[in-house]
Amino acid sequence: MTDTIAITGVTGDVGGKTLALLHASGADVRAVVRRSEQADRLRERGVDARLADLDDVDALTRALDGVDRFFLVTPVSERQAEQGEAGVRAAQRAGVPRIVHLSGGDAAEHSPMPWAAAAWRTDRLVRESGLAWTILHPSAFMTNLVPSAPAIRRGWYPHTTGRGRAGWIDTVDIARTAAAVLTSDDHDGTEPVLTGPRALDAAGIAGELSAGLGRRVRPLHLPSRVYRAVVRAGGVPAWQAEGLRQQFGRVLRRGLDGVDVMSDDVSRITGTAPRSLREWAADHRGELME
Repeated sequence: MTDTIAITGVTGDVGGKTLALLHASGADVRAVVRRSEQADRLRERGVDARLADLDDVDALTRALDGVDRFFLVTPVSERQAEQGEAGVRAAQRAGVPRIVHLSGGDAAEHSPMPWAAAAWRTDRLVRESGLAWTILHPSAFMTNLVPSAPAIRRGWYPHTTGRGRAGWIDTVDIARTAAAVLTSDDHDGTEPVLTGPRALDAAGIAGELSAGLGRRVRPLHLPSRVYRAVVRAGGVPAWQAEGLRQQFGRVLRRGLDGVDVMSDDVSRITGTAPRSLREWAADHRGELME
């Protein structure tokens, strides 16, 4: 009998890609979603789906009944820390033997970014849970460049990171690593750091975009408060826009909280090297250029 793997956040990027990889491999995977229509669509694909909200520990405990491994993915929100705690408590109550948490490469107790501080709090609960655990610390997501598409089409990469560097990673590589960890017993008590192949500053990102898209893209540095205003104009809530200003204009720019740490953990765990930003850009040309 194969282990049952439950995943939250399956309507998002990493959670959805991890679910797809595991389902395609024949794993016994269970999606935990909030809405009945989401569950119906998943069941049409042959995926076991259970209804539970990350704010409801009782419902989440029921959804995790009989689960052997749990991939806890919490959405970025003002309740992220509370939802992370609910996930850990539900796993404990349901008797789930193993939990894997999608944290962040910059998770820190006193981070100025709400999501990084929330990830740190959940990490602490996972370590103290009494369950077998693994915590994944991915670097900056390449998909976070997609909102800059209007500027990229005009030949600019807007940023507020100065010379700060990070190991930008394709979320496909995060999902591949998560799937490998969730189907193995070899990573208990570890905290893999997941990065792309190179640490890139803004000029490096622009160069990789240029190479992948086949047209010149130049970096455009903005003062952090101007960057926040641009993000707000794009419809991002005020609390999140301020968090992004702190993330890129302070933490990444200054290399704080381990944001610039590089690792070969993706290659070591999956046996395949992570993809470069230029490869990612070429694959996402439609989103970035049209």
